[in-house]
Amino acid sequence: MILIIHTIVSSIALLAGIIFLLPKGTRKHKWIGYTYTLSMLICLITSFGLFNLWGSFGVYHALSIVSFLTLVIALYFPLFGRKRKSWVESHLIWMGYSYVGLVMAAGSHFFSVFPDWPVWLRMVLFWGLPYVLGSTLIFRNKVNAAKHALGNIGK
Repeated sequence: MILIIHTIVSSIALLAGIIFLLPKGTRKHKWIGYTYTLSMLICLITSFGLFNLWGSFGVYHALSIVSFLTLVIALYFPLFGRKRKSWVESHLIWMGYSYVGLVMAAGSHFFSVFPDWPVWLRMVLFWGLPYVLGSTLIFRNKVNAAKHALGNIGK
């Protein structure tokens, strides 16, 4: 049952990635953000109930802790860090990396789908590519997205 819940909320969080294509700071942005955050929290909590790979605490559990910290830092800025001049950019960066981590975690599931592919190729495609593409998009768009978000906040 934990695996089913984990899979459902992970899928919801992945779908909430549509938020990166929509204007920031709007009501729709907030509601999709709440959906993403709640889905991620449930996903991370349920990840600690999954032990089918190692039989105990493993590397993915450690990465869940990193993911939780990334999400908490991302949420700090709109909730408590609005006095900082660049709080919106910081929120965008950390939330972007929260999503990149989710995509990379989803990519981990493809390792078993393509067992005949070399490990290096699976690592490049399912981890490296999302990280590089995500980082590029985050840093290329952060200033413009933050500027528009500040204009939309409160509307």
